[in-house]
Order: sequence, then structure tokens, then C-alpha cells
Amino acid sequence: MKFDTTRFGQIDVKPEDILIFPDGPLGFPDCTRFTFIDEERAAPFRMLQSLDNPALAFVVVDPLIAKPDFQFDVTVEDLKLIKAETTDNLLVYAIVTMNRNIHEVTINLQGPLVINPKQKLGHQFVLIDTEYTTREKLLQNVDETLETESDQTEKQVIPQKQAV
Repeated sequence: MKFDTTRFGQIDVKPEDILIFPDGPLGFPDCTRFTFIDEERAAPFRMLQSLDNPALAFVVVDPLIAKPDFQFDVTVEDLKLIKAETTDNLLVYAIVTMNRNIHEVTINLQGPLVINPKQKLGHQFVLIDTEYTTREKLLQNVDETLETESDQTEKQVIPQKQAV
């Protein structure tokens, strides 16, 4: 099937590549059909393109990239929304808010998208009573790693200067 999109022009989507979000993502209840668009140069990012609104495409990423210990609890009732009996084989994505300054790019960890690829069903969960926010810095861990490496470099340089 052919679909027109604002960002990607006309795309050809196989029926088996259509994901259904019965309630739509938050703020978009009328947008229930989506597909992934992958571009090699954009990895690890993916585009979740609406097939109901040609202008709607979310940039998504695996939340573990930004927060390696990211996890949240789901109930049996939650799993029923996507016709899953367990969390095995479910895909989890976070919506990315892009910015020209890479250090200002954020992801929404408070509203993860959970997809059951077997059933082709997805749902955006809203995590309540959580430390996660809708604006977590994507490169937070990279910044912390760089700062730590910088601190270690300074610690190594200082003794050498004192020894000289």
C-alpha cells in the first residue's frame, strides 16, 4: 500500500509492517496506524510514521541508549492492552525531541512506547510516581562519561606536573 508522508514522500508499506496503537499516542487519538521507517545513517534512531496523518512522524530510540538501567513495571492489565502475556519480546522506545544542539536533545522516559511485534500492537504508557521525566537528556551519560574521563585525565596530569 502506498502512503504519502510530509518528510519521506510516498512510501510503500506492507500490511505486515503496520503497527496499531488503538488509543493513539498521547495527544494524537485519531492516529492509530504507524510504521517504522529506518535509515541507515540515522541509526540508532528510527522514525515512527503515522499512516493516518502524513505530517506526523516521531523520532524514537531505545531508551537504554540514554539510560542503561531504564526499567518500569507493567501489570497484567497493561499487557492486555497490547495482547501480551509476558514482557518477553516486547519492544520499548522513547520519543525523541530533536534540537540543533545535540546536547539539548531529550527523550521522553515517562511515556515509553511499548510494542508487541507479534500482534503488531503498541501503546504509550504513562509512568506515574517515577523519577523519569518527559525531557531526559539523551547524551546525559555521554556527558557524565566525558566529565569523568576529563577528571581522570586531570588527576593523571597533575601528578606528572608535580613530579617534573
